[in-house]
Amino acid sequence: MSSGGVTLSEEQIRGTLSSADLLARTSGDALKSKYPEWVDTIGFLSSRDCPVTYLPVTAILLTARSMKDASELDVLDIQKQSSPRGYAASSIGRIVIPFATEQGIDLRSKSSQVLNNQPFTFKKNITPGMTDRKPVQFARFYESARSINELSPPEARDVLALLFHLSRALTKDVRTFQTTEMSWSEALSHFRAWVVFTEANSDNGKVGLVFVASVLELLYGEDAIDMGHNSDPDFSTPGDVQVLDGLNPWLWTEVKQKTITTGDVQTFIEKVRAAGGSRILYCALANFNYRNNLNHEKLLKLAFEASLDLTIVESPAALLDLLLPRCPGQPGALVAGMADAMSRRLVEAGASQDVTESFATLAAQRLGPQ
Repeated sequence: MSSGGVTLSEEQIRGTLSSADLLARTSGDALKSKYPEWVDTIGFLSSRDCPVTYLPVTAILLTARSMKDASELDVLDIQKQSSPRGYAASSIGRIVIPFATEQGIDLRSKSSQVLNNQPFTFKKNITPGMTDRKPVQFARFYESARSINELSPPEARDVLALLFHLSRALTKDVRTFQTTEMSWSEALSHFRAWVVFTEANSDNGKVGLVFVASVLELLYGEDAIDMGHNSDPDFSTPGDVQVLDGLNPWLWTEVKQKTITTGDVQTFIEKVRAAGGSRILYCALANFNYRNNLNHEKLLKLAFEASLDLTIVESPAALLDLLLPRCPGQPGALVAGMADAMSRRLVEAGASQDVTESFATLAAQRLGPQ
């Protein structure tokens, strides 16, 4: 071991992950009985109130400890140059996240650069005072990180396998609502109902977020849509919804269910430009009664000067008008797919039970029972 820190090869990392995944598949329930305290911790780190970065970073720390014991590596020293026992945690992250996605494991983030998000950005070490946001959640994460530091490599592999087991995404039905044959005029009647529902319900913007993500899902597929970080202060990627090419965003979408002015869109353009993005869809869903709020000419000029492609829609109906003609599939399949996506994503977004049940009732009335 040199003074420059610990080197972990890609082959070592992949071997460790594969070993933990196989253990998760064969002994997951036994690990739950063996490590009940970690079942509770993983459940907390997976909860909606906990910043989404903490679960994948925990997986990264467990992977590091699985390869080296405490005499060689300190899991809290997340940059290789931070100490003689430091290591490049970001190098593990670049492998862990794609691996988890391939194996159907939901680590709450599809970003292979998860350590670029706060509070870990540019930090050499994980310390008690890294952030003052959500102090209860960070304190629990920090204690789990310290606990990982005290594990032996075999114990860490067990806990990593347990995390994989508990985070394995359940197989989803392709459709929740039955697909039936219908004309385009019949289909448009159903889509108008989803529009009216969205205009009548907000739930702090969650309904609009779900509507936009669901329309994008019809066009690009479920796995290409990353949604749900708009309420997480530690998630630094701009936009409420990203459309992904593999694990990398290519379309950056902002969704607002309140009136928006030119300055709001301008601020988002700057955020996407700073993040290296090139294409923006801005959904100002409550602006349909306030058409003069946005100076489209100015915004398009700003986007052009920043080498960005900018599309703005100012109502749920306008988004459908823009994207629905491009969506592949028969009318009945698209209607059922939209109902299925909205039902699933309302739960994913943490919408209130009243709103979730209200949409389920509406969809069942129009399409039949689930």
